[in-house]
Amino acid sequence: MTESLQFLKKIYIIFIIAYNGDIDTEDYEMIKKLIVNADDFGMTEGNSIGILMAHADGILTSTTCMMNMPFAKFALDQAKNYPDLGVGIHLVLTVGRPLVDGAKSYTDKDGNFIRPKDYPDHQPHADPEELYTEWKAQIEKFIEIAGKKPTHIDSHHHVHLLPQHQEVVIKLAREYDLPIRQRDQIIDNYEYVRCNDQMYDDLITYDFMSNSMKVDEETLEYMCHPAYVDQRLYDMTSYCLPRMKELALLRSEEMKNFCLLYTSPSPRDRQKSRMPSSA
Repeated sequence: MTESLQFLKKIYIIFIIAYNGDIDTEDYEMIKKLIVNADDFGMTEGNSIGILMAHADGILTSTTCMMNMPFAKFALDQAKNYPDLGVGIHLVLTVGRPLVDGAKSYTDKDGNFIRPKDYPDHQPHADPEELYTEWKAQIEKFIEIAGKKPTHIDSHHHVHLLPQHQEVVIKLAREYDLPIRQRDQIIDNYEYVRCNDQMYDDLITYDFMSNSMKVDEETLEYMCHPAYVDQRLYDMTSYCLPRMKELALLRSEEMKNFCLLYTSPSPRDRQKSRMPSSA
């Protein structure tokens, strides 16, 4: 859609909503950039398809892929059909099996990642050298399949933000020149973007999502987990059916209209998703 048509569509929506008495048009003076990122890309076939639908027919702008999951290649191959979708990496330390065997600080007797609930304090404490080797392998596998670098870095269960792991993820972010998902700022190689990661269960609503975006910030990242539920997803996680509700919300006309009026895509998704493929 051209910029002029996009502008006319905004004006039309403002007119219709204001005519119905639902808003004060002065609310629409603030414009900010928005990243809507779906975690867990590649976890299952169903959740990967759901994420792609949330982008193709919704407000989703980016996703992050779990490279130790059996559907990672399927997900990255399918994402090539959506050039405007930013695809980053969802570093894994707490589910499935590592890509590199032999680590002792985060694996059980069978060589699988230890789940958070099985740590005494419910969080991993990885050896820095082992962690660097594993996470670098995950990034390199992404590049091998996708043919380019990921657009950004985040992680399953936010393990990259644990104090004991921040040094490793900062090292990798600088090595590959990538932005990191952040709560409080831990690195300044890119503009700091706060992540809102609160939408779960009863908070999967238009009111919660739209109100949480009404903040005086230039750019906001919004974390979500949309999915179509398949048997593998049902067997893997207790957070299952709410993902369908997230998918419906992200594809709703109400949410699409709100984002069209209030936001523009972030530079991270608009530019990095179009990076030329590397050899």
